Amino acid sequence: MSIAKNTTFMTLASIMQKVVAFVYFTIIARHIGAEETGKYFFALSFTTVFVIFIDLGFTNVLIREVSRVKEKIQEYFSTVLAFKMILGILIYGICVSFIYFLGYETDVAHLVYLSAVTMLFDTLHLTVYGTMRSLGNLKYEAIGIVGSQTLTLILGTTFLLLHFSLIWLIAAFTIPSFCNLLYASFILYKKFHITFRPQFSKKTFMYLGKIAIPFALSAVFARLYSYMDTLLLKEFAGNTAVGWYSIPYKITFAFQFIPLALLAAMYPKFSEYFIHDRKKLVSVFEQSIKYLLIVAFPIAIGIAILAQDIILTVYTKEYMPSILPLRILIISLVFSYLSFPLSSFLNACNRQVTQTWIIGSVTLINILLNLFFIPKFGATGAALAAFTGNFLLAFLGFLFVPQIITLSKNFLFLNISKIFFSAAVMGGVVWLANQYVHFLLAIVVGVVVYPLCLLATNTVNKSQIKNLILLIRS
Repeated sequence: MSIAKNTTFMTLASIMQKVVAFVYFTIIARHIGAEETGKYFFALSFTTVFVIFIDLGFTNVLIREVSRVKEKIQEYFSTVLAFKMILGILIYGICVSFIYFLGYETDVAHLVYLSAVTMLFDTLHLTVYGTMRSLGNLKYEAIGIVGSQTLTLILGTTFLLLHFSLIWLIAAFTIPSFCNLLYASFILYKKFHITFRPQFSKKTFMYLGKIAIPFALSAVFARLYSYMDTLLLKEFAGNTAVGWYSIPYKITFAFQFIPLALLAAMYPKFSEYFIHDRKKLVSVFEQSIKYLLIVAFPIAIGIAILAQDIILTVYTKEYMPSILPLRILIISLVFSYLSFPLSSFLNACNRQVTQTWIIGSVTLINILLNLFFIPKFGATGAALAAFTGNFLLAFLGFLFVPQIITLSKNFLFLNISKIFFSAAVMGGVVWLANQYVHFLLAIVVGVVVYPLCLLATNTVNKSQIKNLILLIRS
């Protein structure tokens, strides 16, 4: 399947997933209040940190290596599966022990225990779908994403309406995750004739393990970077502050589906073109940067302008302290979008050690900034630390790209300037419109104005828009 089709599958699936997840989290936040939302968000964040110690970068290695040597797919898959199942049980025990010895509240501990079970199912179906990605097929993963998230919404909303305890909201993730694992395993066997068979091969493990070491370190650093702010926020500011921070975090995180969907399709191509066609590698990388920024700038500027209306209308006055963190985090989305193709590019081009160094350094800086800012500014301090970290990830990543390919500086500078100008004009129009109409209408105005600005500055042309429409229709 082509990059375009795979990206379309994953983009549409991710849009639906994020919309459903956003609606579900909004319902929860409004229904249970900031303090209980803080407990819920902390439990998910805590186990999300631990899940990376089960994968240890092996899924990325599996995708990369199988895309190059497809005849060894069953051997590689079975070995990774066996390793992760053994390690998963060990990590679950460590996770439970951490919670027990840290002395968290009983209800929070129970949330983490069940969330950790979800973690085990998630990491297994991640490997199954990773195997399909290496074969260039993302359609079934897209179906699994949408189906799993929809089931979570149905179960979670039902549990809320029936006034079940908070732990049932975690169960609304556990049940769909298990179903997703069954579905993914069935498709892998039925369509690709690869069996869900754990079979450990020491030789294969040693080969993949050597490659996985920098991937593992990078993945651990990335996960700590993404969720350490939540863990530290609970320690220094309490559950309510975590609840306030969870809103801007979730809103910003919701928009990460675009680079994730694009790179799910492009990562194997980066790897392939690095070996076989450097000209295509340059072209695909430059275009990925351009189109991600076309999306990132209007989202960042628009939501920053409308942050107060969004928070007060959607989440009520209880979440007013979330407004400033939202503005800070959403602006950092621009740098976050840049960091995705940069990290994927470096990993695919055998520069995983460099990427590990980058994410490790930034994670350390981020933790230090959180320790400094959170006691002083609470949720806003965590947002400031995240902003700085996202900027550093993008900046440092760009420093190493010229060692691999030669980028057209004129192409990047000209396009970034045009995109920023178009987004700034849109932002001014949205701000003005919001003075007179409801913020939803102001968003509609922005959606109309921005493409016109892109066309006027020749950032995109009619032919490209026409091709996009044809692609979506197909």
